[in-house]
Amino acid sequence: MIPPLAPYSERVRTEYAAKPYEELIRLIRTGPPPLSPFAIPQVDEMANTVEFFIHTEDVRRAKPDWTGREIDPALADTLWARLRGTARLFGRRAPVGAVLRRPDGQTAILKPGAPVVTVTGEPGELVMFASGRTAAARVRAEGEEEAVQKLREANLGI
Repeated sequence: MIPPLAPYSERVRTEYAAKPYEELIRLIRTGPPPLSPFAIPQVDEMANTVEFFIHTEDVRRAKPDWTGREIDPALADTLWARLRGTARLFGRRAPVGAVLRRPDGQTAILKPGAPVVTVTGEPGELVMFASGRTAAARVRAEGEEEAVQKLREANLGI
């Protein structure tokens, strides 16, 4: 958050929190206003795909007995492409070096440095990990035990 915009952001958040649930659903379904940059499908996709995925998974994983799900390969590739482009932003506060790796071997640098922890998982799980949902992400972390623990406890995300 940009500190000078905090009062404005809080006012907007409060206004939306006061709206009836049905109105909020209608606003989501109808999409952005025509003059918004987010009305351009490519801009909307770039800005919101990862965000919507993360928050959908937050809701799904809030139950103690949640189960994993198969993600469409096209969505997985999109999540991976977005994560590769933003990995260093997500990992800027990581206390150790970290590499994200898909099961097929593709990698993205979360944070350069040493010691290095390699976090392996499906793209959706890596997105969850990089966004700070380290406990909920189904990934395998390899490296020095102390470095792995530090990374798992780090304040990752934007």
